Amino acid sequence: MRFSGIVITRPRAEAEELAGMLAAVGAKPIILPAFEFKARPLPAGEIRELERAAATQGPVLLIFTSPRAVDFGLGQIPTVVIQNAVIGAIGPATAEVLKQAGAAPRIVSHQGYTSEDLLREVVAGSEFGAASGAGEPAPAFILAAPGGRAALRDGLNALGFSTRMLMVYEREPAALDPAGIKAIEAVESLLVVWSSENAMVDLQRRLPPSCRDHVLRAEWLVISDRLASRARTFHPARVHQARGPSNAAILQAIQALD
Repeated sequence: MRFSGIVITRPRAEAEELAGMLAAVGAKPIILPAFEFKARPLPAGEIRELERAAATQGPVLLIFTSPRAVDFGLGQIPTVVIQNAVIGAIGPATAEVLKQAGAAPRIVSHQGYTSEDLLREVVAGSEFGAASGAGEPAPAFILAAPGGRAALRDGLNALGFSTRMLMVYEREPAALDPAGIKAIEAVESLLVVWSSENAMVDLQRRLPPSCRDHVLRAEWLVISDRLASRARTFHPARVHQARGPSNAAILQAIQALD
């Protein structure tokens, strides 16, 4: 490995998995999660709204925006709604978690991992005749965390859906590990892996100045075109891009840099 340290900013579970994969090929990972996550219970009124929409407006569209949205949200949705819903998933990883939970999605963004990618898969006139202009707009519910997926909501509304955000989990800043910060500052050749714009912004704000400067002088690896564009606004030494958000795709991209 030409990098003497690789910083992983993913949530701890994914970060530890990637760290193990990197260590197995001789890399030196530094785990520094930006966030930790916890469930956010749905209000009773939102659950009643789901049940009413499913009972009176035909199939509802339920979109899960991440594996965490499945982990924290699927169990909160009434079974009768799940059974009569058309389920959508952003990315194959989310689709796989849904499938394993017994709620296989019918709409999946196979080629990308953004709101725009999923919107391209939504055909308003087939599963959802109402969304194409006949009668009451078809109901759509997006399971997510606060602060994201506005583009998906707006895109569905533009297609004729009546869209509601369901906040089923929330993120909190993770405590910064002093050992991880010291390890970053001690590394000469550093690669920083980013899988979230929120993480990118949050850590730049919270890192001690000397550590932040070291991160900004490093090379960065991101998981999407959109994140690459955002990364360049920070002016790191160089921005590389993986083919997707999975740990396997990130590992492959890192190995390709040698």
